[in-house]
Amino acid sequence: ESMALRLENSDGCSGRLQVFYNGSWGSVCSKMITLSTVSLVCKELGCGDGGSLETDLPYGKVSGHTWLDRVECGKRNSSFWQCPSAPWNPQSCSDQQEETHITCNGNAFPTTPVARRVLCFPEMEKIRVVGGEDDCSGRVEVWHRGAWGTVCDDSWDMKDAEVACRQLGCGPAMSALGEAAFGEGMGPIWLQQVVCRGTERSLWDCKVPCGNSGACQHKEDAAVNCSGEAGVSPGPHVSQARACLVHVAAHADPTQRRVRESGGVSVPVVICIVLGALLCLLLTLLAGQVQRTRAQRR
Repeated sequence: ESMALRLENSDGCSGRLQVFYNGSWGSVCSKMITLSTVSLVCKELGCGDGGSLETDLPYGKVSGHTWLDRVECGKRNSSFWQCPSAPWNPQSCSDQQEETHITCNGNAFPTTPVARRVLCFPEMEKIRVVGGEDDCSGRVEVWHRGAWGTVCDDSWDMKDAEVACRQLGCGPAMSALGEAAFGEGMGPIWLQQVVCRGTERSLWDCKVPCGNSGACQHKEDAAVNCSGEAGVSPGPHVSQARACLVHVAAHADPTQRRVRESGGVSVPVVICIVLGALLCLLLTLLAGQVQRTRAQRR
């Protein structure tokens, strides 16, 4: 049920091999690991078609879980998750020298959007927001490799939020929030160091490294507040004022946030109020005209 894989390092294409299982990341032990397994891992992470196993590792007790051991990948396996292994075990090995460290021969930053989509995100991905008042505000989560995961707030700004809101179909972005403004997520952190120009159709078209380096935590989950008005672009003064109000509300106490956000008046509500007032004025004039007509008849 888990298909999250990473090389724990800042570049995402070298480091300790880890899998996500039962709510936490854990290492893969090196017993039975071959270059065929290394090749599958690098391909799956979009880090080239091969690599090498690091063998000069220090002695010491492992920190955290070591979920897998005896992973045996062959030529018939097209994915790391098809390879047979020993059963899940949080203590599959105990020494740091037994952990798998891999250096791939590729780059975590494919040069073009097409290359990034083919190598890193070959399937059609989905996006959602969680924890907000509606479907257009909240913590940003993306669907990848069979699981929902979050986006790290490293380099997260209004350009990135604009693309996320466009992909959600929620109109222009009002604010880009970080530090788990709508609560911490669960599961993998699928995207980090997202760099968008603001004109892309989806986050997958932005500059996004393949894989997860493990440098981000859920307390850094990114979030957005979108206008919720598809195709409507508010003026700069309106955008700044609304973004300021939403930023304050997002960092307030949850019970107070609900009251403050509900206090905002949307454009359709304003139009209804104006039309209602005009209707009342028209009825008043008609009533006065009827009374004058009756008086003249008398």
